[in-house]
Amino acid sequence: MRILRIANVPNNRTGGMSRTMYCTGDILSAQGHQVDYLFAESFQATKSSFWRKLTIPLQIPKLIDRLAREGKKYDLVDIHEPLAAPYCIAKQIRKDLPPVVLFSYGIQKRNRQATIAYNRQKNLPIPLSLRYVDILTLQSTYGLRHANHIICSNSEDIAYLKQMGVPGNRLTQHHSGVEPEFILAGNAAVKSGYPRSGILFLGTWSLRKGKLDLVPAVSQVMQRHSSLSFTVAGCSLDPDIVLAEFAPDLRHRVKVIPQLSSNEELIELYRQNSIFALPSYFEGQPLVTIEAAAMGLAIVTTNICGMADLIESGVDGLTVPVGDIAALTDCLERLANDELLARRLGEAANQKAQTYTWASAADKIALAYERAIEDDAKRGKFPP
Repeated sequence: MRILRIANVPNNRTGGMSRTMYCTGDILSAQGHQVDYLFAESFQATKSSFWRKLTIPLQIPKLIDRLAREGKKYDLVDIHEPLAAPYCIAKQIRKDLPPVVLFSYGIQKRNRQATIAYNRQKNLPIPLSLRYVDILTLQSTYGLRHANHIICSNSEDIAYLKQMGVPGNRLTQHHSGVEPEFILAGNAAVKSGYPRSGILFLGTWSLRKGKLDLVPAVSQVMQRHSSLSFTVAGCSLDPDIVLAEFAPDLRHRVKVIPQLSSNEELIELYRQNSIFALPSYFEGQPLVTIEAAAMGLAIVTTNICGMADLIESGVDGLTVPVGDIAALTDCLERLANDELLARRLGEAANQKAQTYTWASAADKIALAYERAIEDDAKRGKFPP
């Protein structure tokens, strides 16, 4: 099978989406498939974020035609959800185009709804772009309705699409994976039981990731535990921007690491901390939670999306409602006070993470690709 994968993210192996593409792509290639990629660098883009999101999808059908003229013909095209609509429209007209799999890392319309709900909960202004019809969401919804197959990252998205009327045989629930070195390092860390302390947050420092709830919760716990540290990593921001959100007397215990460039750095960072916190109000299935689980950290996260699929509260982590600062503070406090509880939850998370391999993820994707090709063959015989 010759596969073309397309996403509007940088061509690297450090971002969650690009790592998923490459890690599963490496497995598929080892199985004999040919996997090619188009990343953000392949598109002509404006500086405006809005126009970039609107115009890049329009370039995809032409790019695929150009590749075909160059002799690169594909059995299947795998496109990130927000980019898929123009190709799906072209596919309705031109049956010779390869079947399309839409890959969602968190359904755009659900993200929009979650953002509006969170802003209302926190009495934040709702941007005009969210108050009225969002052309980017409409574009995403069209792709969801017309793709040959859809791969989603969590069970909530699957349920949502079924309610939309998408047949179950056109849906596959995917999961993120973890590289073997995380499993090996995590097993060693759990076995040795060496002392480690500190709370870790890993990701973009944004409202969606829960910074508005995390800052007051972590600050309260740090004030009660003078030796507790907090690390913000992979935020891509100047450290002073993050530190400014904390009280001056706590800033010397807050470490900010804007960029991480290797798995070795990531593993060492996980080794240094005992608690992982990610109170997002919306996600697909964050790769960092599976890495933290593999490394034996006690995880505190929200009870939604892919986090709810991974964490059973009280068994292999703790979950809290979205936006509940008191509950988040209480969970962090419990773990800071009870090292045995933190270790028990971390060990259980480590055991669960053993099954979240990239090989397993690639197998699910390969099956979804086969179903997309079958669906396309049926649509070629009968009207859709």
